[in-house]
Amino acid sequence: MSIRLGGRTATFGLALALAASASAAVAVPASAAPSSATAAASSTSIQKVRLYELTTKGDQGFFYTANQAEMEQAVTKHGMRVTQTPLYYISRTAFPGGKPMWRLRYTIKSSYLVTGSPQERDRLVGSGKFVNDGILGYAAEDGCAAGTTKVWRLSDNGKWRLAVESHMISIVNNEPGWKLDGRALNHFMS
Repeated sequence: MSIRLGGRTATFGLALALAASASAAVAVPASAAPSSATAAASSTSIQKVRLYELTTKGDQGFFYTANQAEMEQAVTKHGMRVTQTPLYYISRTAFPGGKPMWRLRYTIKSSYLVTGSPQERDRLVGSGKFVNDGILGYAAEDGCAAGTTKVWRLSDNGKWRLAVESHMISIVNNEPGWKLDGRALNHFMS
């Protein structure tokens, strides 16, 4: 699949099912995660939380959280910085039509990757280059919730980041080295 971005065409394979993160404090070990059918059936409302993007110390990568206390600790104890990247809301709990998201820590340097694909999670963790932080939150699938916007994942030499469509286009057109991995998920606008 190809899309036109300014003067360039970006080509990518199947859109990656990705995600952002909620919090290490609410992370669920992968083995303890409920099935999506069970999680959807047990949830009656969407508990939305704001998603934050931070750069890791030394600008080695990006870190995502939807937990304000975790964000503040990342800044004060780990030297991270909150970016101005426009991101919106994800759910702290499972909901009908929602997809679990995992935050994976890259073991080579201070960088994190967010995915909603259990196959990608298992492959990357199995490589020994990533550690699974568990389920960090839930994102909306297409058509399951009104008031959502598309989010994309980009990568550049051991760095991964999430971006809403307008910001993704700006990154690909103006920041050399970044490539489009594919469509990630949907964020709630409010």
